[in-house]
Amino acid sequence: MLLHMPLVIALALITFFLSRKGALKISHALACGAFGFYLSDTSLSGSIHAASANLLGMLDQFTI
Repeated sequence: MLLHMPLVIALALITFFLSRKGALKISHALACGAFGFYLSDTSLSGSIHAASANLLGMLDQFTI
């Protein structure tokens, strides 16, 4: 779970750079963020959290 905060920061930076240099508009980024907050209140949040934890665990094994 140590990688959770850096993952959030990385996703925020990706969103920022896509909004600045790519085709992602600020309104699209805000809509994606709002969708994420609403999605976290659903029953899928446990599955999403487990999948991201598994993915981070696999990435952690590759970096060591």
